[in-house]
Amino acid sequence: MFRNTHNLKFKFLLNLFFCILFYLLKTPVFPQNEENINLLNSNEEIRAEYGNWLQVCQKGSNKCVGVQFALNVDGNRAARFIIERLKEDTDNLADSLITIFVPFESIIPILPNGIRLVVDNNDPFSEQFLFCDQLGCTSQFGLTKQGIDLFLAGANLSMFMIDIRDPNNKFIVDIDLEDFQTIYNNVIIK
Repeated sequence: MFRNTHNLKFKFLLNLFFCILFYLLKTPVFPQNEENINLLNSNEEIRAEYGNWLQVCQKGSNKCVGVQFALNVDGNRAARFIIERLKEDTDNLADSLITIFVPFESIIPILPNGIRLVVDNNDPFSEQFLFCDQLGCTSQFGLTKQGIDLFLAGANLSMFMIDIRDPNNKFIVDIDLEDFQTIYNNVIIK
């Protein structure tokens, strides 16, 4: 049991590092073009682009994550969505680890109510933010095989957030799931 707890803590810290690193190296939320290469640190590289998805890997290894930037209703980047595949074992119920980072400069300043996610017209599910700090809010959760199947069959993932200062106004951002299967198959299990 201690080993599993230690592994989850390590994976959490690694994903937190990626979130903070992506936040620090972005110019208005890390544009998806050739400028990305200049914004990565010396240990990271973009190995491939699949539609709106980036395969970001540690140089010299096969440790990769899938990254997409969620767009708000005006088409501006407002959140970062990261998927990391987990090793299959009998103790691990989750297939993948999802990290969503919402920077405060994305005009969504106070988000303690968490995030609601909807794939196409399916039933929504909710996740709380793991923490919020001066940079923004981060949510991290495991996604089961059933959740992955929902993403694979879907076309769009909408994320709804509410600023507690204006509870009648929902902030909505979208993730394009068109190339999700390709990025999912190319995110290397660590």
